[in-house]
Amino acid sequence: MTLCRRSSRRVAVAALLGWLGLAPALSATPTVWDLVKNPKLGAAEQLLALAERSRTPAEDSTDDVSLPTTATTEELNRQLNARAAALITIADGHQLGDPRLLYLLGDALVKADRSYLPEGRLRLQQALERDPDSPLAADAWFSLATAEGKLGQREAERAAYSRALALEWQPEAQAMFASNRAESSMASGELGPALEDYRLALSLSRTGVTRALALWGMAVATERDGDLPTALALAREAAGFRFGPPSRFVVALDLPNVYFEPEYEEHYYRALAEMADADLRVRPEEARTRLQTASLLWSLYLENARRDHERWVANAELLRQICQRKLARIDAEKNAPRPSLRSKPGRHED
Repeated sequence: MTLCRRSSRRVAVAALLGWLGLAPALSATPTVWDLVKNPKLGAAEQLLALAERSRTPAEDSTDDVSLPTTATTEELNRQLNARAAALITIADGHQLGDPRLLYLLGDALVKADRSYLPEGRLRLQQALERDPDSPLAADAWFSLATAEGKLGQREAERAAYSRALALEWQPEAQAMFASNRAESSMASGELGPALEDYRLALSLSRTGVTRALALWGMAVATERDGDLPTALALAREAAGFRFGPPSRFVVALDLPNVYFEPEYEEHYYRALAEMADADLRVRPEEARTRLQTASLLWSLYLENARRDHERWVANAELLRQICQRKLARIDAEKNAPRPSLRSKPGRHED
């Protein structure tokens, strides 16, 4: 699960940072003397403003005829970023000498579509090389990490998260970066570093969102590290964080800025939470429902994980077996014959 991310658990970063009020402003506007020395900066400044506006939805989205009225929030963000990237590309913005355009182009390409990831990665690398001290650098390293993760480059992904973490000063953003780095470590089978980063994220978190997501990740990493009882306790705690109105609340895994890589990794998280919830149920019927759901989720995970030769297949198989044994025990107790109230111990009726 990744925070745009998500672990596998990965949270788009600009959307999340904007929601949390952490997105930095663009670099300072060029002075008149800068424009005199380099006329291209004037064109770059205009293009930058236009591209930035183009990926901001209108107050009334029905006024924007270039976007479908039925688009989901996720699809709308992808299309807005694709539009911004197209504007910069058509205008040859990467040749205007302003690193801010490269930062914006790379970030927009990464968020627009998976097919643009290689070029988005390249533009972000160029931007960071030209202006490594930019106030946009931390977010660029985060976006670069997102691209590397989706391209399956786990070592490069973790290195980029480390650079982002070193540059960021907001604890909430640092917690986000640490959680995503933990997810990358777990995907590589490095459970020790993953658990260490989840603990770091918990210590840095300032909101329920980042705390809940760190707990979700720690629950899965703890189970994969061999401690199921602690993992179930962590999953219960993570599921206890609920967002939205009481009538339609969601857990952190449901938030639009959370994603999983691969997508079926989500089944692992939810199955573990269902098992944790089943242990709290007093009525066998309720426990049975939770265990049935967990068993189905484990099956959905295994259907894909076996195909991809995921390293956690054996864990999921064992956990599904645990669910099935508990279900069999509940059914056996339900169907067991009850002693007659008329019979007495030690005597048989003729």
